Amino acid sequence: MALYKSQGLGKKSDGILGLSPHKDVSKKKLHYLWSLKENGIIAHAQVSFSVTSQDMGETPYALFGGYNSTQIVGGAQGLKTFKNYPNWLGTWALEGQGMYYGAQPMQKPGEDTAYPAIIDTGSSQLSIPPDVFDKIQAEWSKALPNLDCTSDKTFCHIAEGCDSVATKIKPVGFQMSDYVFEINPA
Repeated sequence: MALYKSQGLGKKSDGILGLSPHKDVSKKKLHYLWSLKENGIIAHAQVSFSVTSQDMGETPYALFGGYNSTQIVGGAQGLKTFKNYPNWLGTWALEGQGMYYGAQPMQKPGEDTAYPAIIDTGSSQLSIPPDVFDKIQAEWSKALPNLDCTSDKTFCHIAEGCDSVATKIKPVGFQMSDYVFEINPA
């Protein structure tokens, strides 16, 4: 969350409000959300975001202290909780256990190496291990003979409309912390 004015924040402030807890537990009281909760300003040390656009007829917002259950599939019961997967990057992550193209495993849970699945809400990109990318790229190439994955080794594109492409490819599933999240092509 960017701040428009950094008045009184000091020379080491960069105008960014960090919402992740400090890695040093003794500095928990310095965490913005915990401070709001401890001072009775919010009921829960959580923040949720509604990321929308003007064409959706809604205004994006951040909600400190809770969430809007009407924006969750299945309401509050649709929420899932996950434990942090400790990793060499020192970031919060889920355990990336597997990936599927349709029903076919591209990365087999329990057989292939798990990886940190870092959820970055500041990006719409998905990054996967190179060997898994090679497998899914081969599957996409079967369905889309004109798929270009050579001009950029980490990205594929095609000069074909989304509606046409969506009918030719299968959903992609990511198994993270024992739960499969599926992304449909359409």
